Amino acid sequence: MQGTTQKARSGYHWMRIGFAPDKPALVVRLASLLVLVMLAIWVYLEIPATTGRWAIFLLIYLASAGVYLNLGVWLHEQLHCLAVRGTVHARQAHITYERKHVLLLSGYYRVMGGLSFALASRGLLGPLWLTLGLLLAGCIGSLVLPGWWLPLALSLVVVSLLDMLHDFYMYLKIRSIGKKGKFWDRGKVLEAVWKA
Repeated sequence: MQGTTQKARSGYHWMRIGFAPDKPALVVRLASLLVLVMLAIWVYLEIPATTGRWAIFLLIYLASAGVYLNLGVWLHEQLHCLAVRGTVHARQAHITYERKHVLLLSGYYRVMGGLSFALASRGLLGPLWLTLGLLLAGCIGSLVLPGWWLPLALSLVVVSLLDMLHDFYMYLKIRSIGKKGKFWDRGKVLEAVWKA
């Protein structure tokens, strides 16, 4: 499901929030692609100009993609569920991982039971810790690692933010409801109920 569906009944509002609509998502993806291309050029220029420059460039990006599309995706989902750790919802959180292709992992999380705005927000924005970790690793690593390390890490930061596209969309939608609502994270959709 994309976008939102909303109903009102007996003084209550109900909203189902799906993935970000196509047009805004396309704009974000195109902007991210432009940034990724510029960072890839930076990585390429930082690799010593030898006969194997293209091979090294491709190897760096293939290895990074393999790591992010497995370990990064796994960590992304774990960070979503970190918000409910230590709460009554901890046992009700469940992550589903799927392999659509042999080398690519995908997944989603869901939490049974109604969540407060604070818990729902922390759950949706939890993967920002991965983004900050990648940024920190890029900055610290650039002090001792080759020149291509920083633009590569920044590329992973962009990918991490792009991976949160639908999370940001859902967060913006529930933010307008705030503390007056209860939220149910169903995995690929989020439901909200609040009094009018």
